[in-house]
Amino acid sequence: MLVCPQCYSENPNNSLICQHCKTSLTHRSCPQCHRDVPLELVTCPGCGASVGTIWQVIIAQLSPDSEQGDLLTEQTNKLVENRQHKPNQTLTLCGNYLDPGHRYRLLGKEGEQPLKLLENHPLGQTYQGQVIDCQPLQKSVLEVLLTGCSEIVGDTPNGSTSSQEELIIAQWHQMGIPDLAVPYLTLKDLSPKIPRVHDAWLEDEREVILLPNRLHWQKLSDVLINQSLPLLQRVYWLNEILTLWKALSAVNCCQSLLIEDNLLLDEDQSLGLQQLYQNPPEKAPSLQDLARLWQKWFNLSRYPLPANLVILIDQVATGKLDNLAQLRLELQDLAATQQDEPDEQIEPESDSSLDFSEFSAEIIPELDDFNEESSNDSEEDSELDSEPLENSSELATDVLPMELLSLSEFGITDRGRLRPHNEDYFEISSQIRTEFNNHGQKVRGRGLYIVCDGMGGHAAGEVASKMAVETLDHFFKEHWQEQFPNHETLLKGILLANQTLYEVNQDNSSAGSGRMGTTLVMALVEDTKIAIAHVGDSRAYRITRQEGLEQLTVDHEVGQKAIQHGVDPEIAYGRPDAYQLTQALGPHDNNFIQPDIHFLEIQEDSLFLLCSDGLSDQELIENYWQEYLSPLLSSRNNLEQGLKKLLNFANNHNGHDNITAVLVRVKVQPQISVEDLG
Repeated sequence: MLVCPQCYSENPNNSLICQHCKTSLTHRSCPQCHRDVPLELVTCPGCGASVGTIWQVIIAQLSPDSEQGDLLTEQTNKLVENRQHKPNQTLTLCGNYLDPGHRYRLLGKEGEQPLKLLENHPLGQTYQGQVIDCQPLQKSVLEVLLTGCSEIVGDTPNGSTSSQEELIIAQWHQMGIPDLAVPYLTLKDLSPKIPRVHDAWLEDEREVILLPNRLHWQKLSDVLINQSLPLLQRVYWLNEILTLWKALSAVNCCQSLLIEDNLLLDEDQSLGLQQLYQNPPEKAPSLQDLARLWQKWFNLSRYPLPANLVILIDQVATGKLDNLAQLRLELQDLAATQQDEPDEQIEPESDSSLDFSEFSAEIIPELDDFNEESSNDSEEDSELDSEPLENSSELATDVLPMELLSLSEFGITDRGRLRPHNEDYFEISSQIRTEFNNHGQKVRGRGLYIVCDGMGGHAAGEVASKMAVETLDHFFKEHWQEQFPNHETLLKGILLANQTLYEVNQDNSSAGSGRMGTTLVMALVEDTKIAIAHVGDSRAYRITRQEGLEQLTVDHEVGQKAIQHGVDPEIAYGRPDAYQLTQALGPHDNNFIQPDIHFLEIQEDSLFLLCSDGLSDQELIENYWQEYLSPLLSSRNNLEQGLKKLLNFANNHNGHDNITAVLVRVKVQPQISVEDLG
């Protein structure tokens, strides 16, 4: 089946256009010149822009006596010990294609081999290259297999018990999913830091996996060596590496963090790996190995380095500090200390064997009282570290103060396919200020974002939603000058909007369904602070790389109120009035209005969605956020184009109501002080 890139509906393989939305299933539009380009082409023949779907391919040769899934009852981190590989065997491929179905065509420069033999690879004879997906609208074999697997045994093993993990991995093996893909699937929730496997199969004594193409990403080492960076930025990345170390130790892939070219930064300076490398069977990597790599970067740096960071890494490299949890705490202490005093600098090329004991006593707390159970190798570290894996991501940012890097937004509304009028109304009012000086730039941003869904008939609904938005806009222009509005200020603004609509209803002697009203969902953003307030069933969502999709509001409706009083959800939503609103702006006086107001601190790149129920009905967001919203976290993707694509899909999927949505993308970075940059 061909999956339409516009509406995600499935079509027969011989279809030329989507049967639902009429989108072409054979061509794509060039993003530069807008020419229609066949899906199998790498570049646009008109302007030369890159348009093809490129994947990185990794192939591992197996020996004839190596059996897939030898250790069905062993832990994932033992798989590498059972791998056997044919020495010096030439790969036999399907001409210029990777597979017999001619879906993946090998790419390479003329006269060069398309696949490169990776030297000293822990898996032995392993090849790497690039392919273009000539049939990108077809589901991959892996996706089909995993769908069938999840229906049988549930989700992937992240967070599962040992027995559940073994059952799922055994099911993967029975379906022909190669061992090479298991670590990626096990850690899929850490995407995009760890690349998500697109396809994988076992054929002719070789394992094949396809990963996202990250060859255009920047090397972390290049940035650390060649750029003048604040201490907090270095600490942030090193802390993220340690978070990955804990996760990768569970699948025997800590070697991935010791290969310099494998540590990358995307366009938003977010850390990611190019691929996973399994540990050498003869010796598991240690924290000392990791610290020595950091020392190499420090010694090659073109700029002076903070003395306290150099001292800490030296302690790890010499084995004086060998516990993962304690090392992360020390890095966090550096971040906290940085806010109070500037750093002493150490010039690069300093002797890493220098005795720092005289200085470290003043900078680094005594370590003897921490983690007495800690051991001297990484395997025991991972066993004795009592912090759960699913919470380890919090350690990367829970102490590091963040600051605004960029603020962008876009809003859209549509009356839908069935409604003759649009009773929704939205507003975006934002200010972005950038300050430049000798030390770089600082971004300051604030924004007011409002979505209202009117009710009470065509004229009344349009009037109510617009009146509520305008009332709130005027209120915050007056009451949001210096300080970020607190709970009391937000409540006053919402009650003022309600009272304004209520008085119009009273003046017009409206009654029953003739009384105009509106729902409300509103966000106020100032730098890294956000306030969310809502009344009714218009919703707010947040999408982050760490947590995925989160619904930030709970609908004010009869069904939800019943659930809050202990009624079973199935029973609560089985009643005929389950979706009737329990409150809205306008129909009643302020005694009946109890808005939900929440304040959040933005600690990682976040995408916020405010929307009317025309978009969120039928769990559209919950079911399709990964396709339509998750990519918009990246600065490379345009919010306007992405939101219009989501609107078109919603009209085809729902379309029974007005549809309104506002997207707010907040990018953050570790806070940089003038002293830190000096």
